[in-house]
Amino acid sequence: MTTRPDTGERRRNRRGEATREALLRATLTCLQRGGYGATSVEAVLAEAGVGRGSLLNQFPTRLDLMLAVAELAMAAMLDEARTQLDRIADPLARLVGLADVAWQVHNGGAATALTEILLASRWDHALAEGLRPIAETVDRRIDRMNAQLAREAGVTDISRFLIHGRLLGSNMRGLTIELMFNANRAMIQSAVEVVKQGHAELVESLLAMPATQPDWNTASPSIGRH
Repeated sequence: MTTRPDTGERRRNRRGEATREALLRATLTCLQRGGYGATSVEAVLAEAGVGRGSLLNQFPTRLDLMLAVAELAMAAMLDEARTQLDRIADPLARLVGLADVAWQVHNGGAATALTEILLASRWDHALAEGLRPIAETVDRRIDRMNAQLAREAGVTDISRFLIHGRLLGSNMRGLTIELMFNANRAMIQSAVEVVKQGHAELVESLLAMPATQPDWNTASPSIGRH
């Protein structure tokens, strides 16, 4: 005898997924608009248009909600970077363009929300602890992407480029925080251009190296293509 699907259960699951999505998007909006301190449960409920019971069913605590939003924001930033880079056909131009893409992504809405959460984790130790495994997972995805970009452009010293990639991301995040206080600071805009130029020069220097460096991806299986 065949088992008929429980259409009622499927509808409940779809409603639950829709509610979860609405809460995550509402939290992102609140973080972008008012910052971490202003993103209260009440503000999220008002933005999402759902009841407290629906929120508690998806996220029992505010911490659970913020960790889920941080994970969503990190993944969204990485996906956006990958999408923009895939539009650049030439491998070398794509690698050089990584700096421009990083700057654009770090100025997006997801990055703004993530920055608010990261800043709050300085004093919220439970938040910091919860963020750690999420960030480590995303860091591995970033390393895999950067390693692939470097290999496709002909870079052999992958290890050095991965270190540079971390510095590039940190620089761009720090400069976007500076611009939060004053979007018209000419010195910060100049600093962004210096970072981009340094990235291009680093790529050029790596390509000029003799092909005797070991492939970091081969030495470390965890950074393979998946």
